[in-house]
Amino acid sequence: MTGAASQRRPCAYALLRTDKSEHVEAVETQRLCDLAERLGFELRGVLAAESDGNFASLFASFELSGITALLVPSALHMTGWMNVVRHHVDVWTLDPLGRWPRHCTPGRMIPFRPGLGGSR
Repeated sequence: MTGAASQRRPCAYALLRTDKSEHVEAVETQRLCDLAERLGFELRGVLAAESDGNFASLFASFELSGITALLVPSALHMTGWMNVVRHHVDVWTLDPLGRWPRHCTPGRMIPFRPGLGGSR
């Protein structure tokens, strides 16, 4: 590939539950933006939500939007949704730092992978 296509970065979306966050929203948002940059993602957006009311439609839109990863402060922000969203994208957490890989093979659950290695 040449030109812009060879420089295209994978896309991610960030999500945080303000009712489950240890930090103020601005700090948490910056931490997620920093993680996206470290991992080489183009961050398409950040949703700060007080509940999970819009999660289903958001997650369903990821594949059509080209989103390959969801960045969250911790798995606590994904309570009840982790297995659902992993059918669409990888989930990266800040605490603990690591990746919950996407479920690619039906019936096969890939465990959490700590650290920054093996991003995509």
